[in-house]
Amino acid sequence: MRQSSLVVAFLVLCLGLLEPVTVVAQQQEAPVYTFVALWAIPRAQWAEFGTWVEKTQPVLERLFKDGTLVSWGRFETIVHTEEGYTHGAWWQSSNIAGIERTLIELLKLPPSPALTGARHRDYIYRSLVYRTKGGASGPAYLEVNATQVQPGKGREWRELFDKYTKPTLDELVGNGTISHYELQVEDYHTMNGGWRWSVTLLPNAEAIDKVNAAFRALGDKRSQEERDAIAAAFRDVTVPGAHSDYVARVTKYQIK
Repeated sequence: MRQSSLVVAFLVLCLGLLEPVTVVAQQQEAPVYTFVALWAIPRAQWAEFGTWVEKTQPVLERLFKDGTLVSWGRFETIVHTEEGYTHGAWWQSSNIAGIERTLIELLKLPPSPALTGARHRDYIYRSLVYRTKGGASGPAYLEVNATQVQPGKGREWRELFDKYTKPTLDELVGNGTISHYELQVEDYHTMNGGWRWSVTLLPNAEAIDKVNAAFRALGDKRSQEERDAIAAAFRDVTVPGAHSDYVARVTKYQIK
């Protein structure tokens, strides 16, 4: 789920909308690894690609059932860009061996003609934070917020995230507004190591509005001076202009 990859602008850097809480010391969590595959499929071949993707589902469901995977999903980009990707898929495991086993099983399937010549990109991510409601499946919405942290400022950025963003995300998972969220970094670096990806799964479009409303309500409780101070704190640890958002429609997923 990154810059797709598995797979929220307003969630991390809606700086003026966040309510601070007591800082919680960073705790090491057992990592979850995510493989994200992205394709730029010509529009005329979307239906053909969709037929091929359906054939991958039995493989992913089997590996999910036997415990190799903790989640998998496929998605379609909603906001298209000239150089962006149109379709993607992810699968997650508690170890790299599970990621590789899944890839090997999927490569046994006959390839789709829609993939011939299609632009393609892969990522392998590692979770820093992983929270889920559990037992979710079906269609959803995927939002990914990508932010580049300044060199040597990773700890400071994480402290700000834990203080001003994470408690609200935890609450929204707890009440079911958000199905899942995680904070990711690349485990095998293909980009600048300072990038952080905040990935969120929402059960429906209405949930997006509810999340926005929740952060606005928190912001309304603060003075303009306080909001400005929070925004300045984030600016001090991030690279100016190095930020992007991605939103997709998840056509099918499962998560434990």
